[in-house]
Amino acid sequence: MNMLKTNTQLLLVLIALSFTVSGCAEMFGTKSDDITDDIFDQGRQDPNLILEEVGYAALLPFWTDFDQPTDVFVGYDEMVYVTDANGLHVLDRAGRRASDVIPIPGAVSVVQDRLLNVYVAARIDTVIQAVSDDITWNLPAVYKIRNANGAGPLEFVQTLVHPFMDGSRAVSTTNRLFRLDRDRSDNDELVEITGVSILANNQVLVSRRGPRNITGVGMAPDNTVLIYDDIRDSDGQRTGQMRNLTQIRNLNPNNATLLSAVGLNDVVSFVAPPQRENMTTSQSFLVAQGAQNVSVPFRVLWVEAVETPDGLEFRSNGQLLNRDTTRADSFLYSEFRFENPVDLAYSADARGHIFVVDAAKDSLFLFQSNGFEGVPPPPGSSLTKAVNVSFGGTGSGPRQFNNPNGVAYFGRVVYVADTGNNRISRFKLNTDFE
Repeated sequence: MNMLKTNTQLLLVLIALSFTVSGCAEMFGTKSDDITDDIFDQGRQDPNLILEEVGYAALLPFWTDFDQPTDVFVGYDEMVYVTDANGLHVLDRAGRRASDVIPIPGAVSVVQDRLLNVYVAARIDTVIQAVSDDITWNLPAVYKIRNANGAGPLEFVQTLVHPFMDGSRAVSTTNRLFRLDRDRSDNDELVEITGVSILANNQVLVSRRGPRNITGVGMAPDNTVLIYDDIRDSDGQRTGQMRNLTQIRNLNPNNATLLSAVGLNDVVSFVAPPQRENMTTSQSFLVAQGAQNVSVPFRVLWVEAVETPDGLEFRSNGQLLNRDTTRADSFLYSEFRFENPVDLAYSADARGHIFVVDAAKDSLFLFQSNGFEGVPPPPGSSLTKAVNVSFGGTGSGPRQFNNPNGVAYFGRVVYVADTGNNRISRFKLNTDFE
C-alpha cells in the first residue's frame, strides 16, 4: 500500500514537472527552437580559427548582400544599422533584415539617439531658388529619421543641409550662399559631412571637412565639429527639429596639433548603447583625422570638454602623451600609429575600449581608455603588459579587410563595415567565449 502511494506520488511529480518544463519552454524558448538555433548558428565560431593566444576571433558567417557598406552602428533598440551605396539597412543582431533598405544617397555614417531617432550623414540633390532655378546642387546633409526600425510609420523628420545647417552662416543670405558657385575652388559642393555621434543629453555631434579653412572670421572653417540640439517650444518640450548650437572653433583646421581637425574623418562621443542610469554626461569626444597628404603625428585625438566659469571649453588631453612602456608596448598617442583612421567606436561598458579602423592599413585597432593598445593580461597570466589584439591586413580572409570604413561595438562583439569585401565582419575576444 505504501509502495503504491509512493509510485502514485512520483507519477504526479513527473507530470507536474513536465508541465513546468513545457511552460518554461513556451516562455523563454529552448536550445532546440528555431529562433535560438538560428542565433547560435549566426554567431558560431569556426574551430579552425580559434586562436592559441588572446585575440579577436571571427564570428561566422559574416553578413553579406551589401553594396560597399560604409558604416555600422548597434542602436539603443539593439538593432544593427548599416549604411551602404543604396542607403540604410536595418537588421537584428542575428543578421536578419528587419525592413527593406531605406534609400538615402551617399550615406556614409549612422547613429541612433536615446529617443531612438536615427541620424544618417549623406548627400542631397536640391535646387536653391535664391541662386538659380536651373541648377541642382549636390550638398552634404544629415537626415533625421523616426521609426527606421519599423516601430511605426517611417518618417524623415528633418534634413540638415550644409551650408544652411551652420549657425555661423545664418547672419545673412549672402553669407549662406556666396560659396554656391562652381567656379570657386572652395565651393560648398566640396564639403563633406563625415560622422555623427550622440551625447547623453541627445545633442548631436557632426564632423565636417572641406576646402575653406580660414580662421579668425565669423564663418566657421569647414574642418570642424558642430553641435546640434532640439528646438524646444514655449513649454520646453522638444519639437523634433534641430538647430546648430555651436561650431568648435579652437580645433586647428589647417595644422596638426593635439587639438586639431585636419581633414576630419569621424567624431565619436563616450556615450553608447545600452541605456543606463549612470551614463556619462561628459561632452568630451574623439576625432579621427585623415588628410593623408599632410604629416599628422597623432591622427586620433581625445578632446576634453571642461566646464569653466566662462562656459564649456574644449581642450587637448595631454595625459595620453605619458606612455608607460612597462605596461604596454604601443599607445593611442604613439606617433604615426595610423595612416588613415576613418571610423571610431567606444565601448560604453566597464571595459571602456576605443576602436579604430584604418582604411590605409586595412586594420582594426583596440585601445584602453588610458591610451594603452591592447587588453589587460588574462587572470593567472604571467604577462605584465597589455596584450595587443589589434589585427588586419589586406585581403578577404576572416581576419583581413579591404578598405574598412565603419566600426561598432555592442555586447562584447565588434562589428566592422568591410567596404571592399561587401560585408559586415564580426569578432569577439576569445577570452569572452564561455
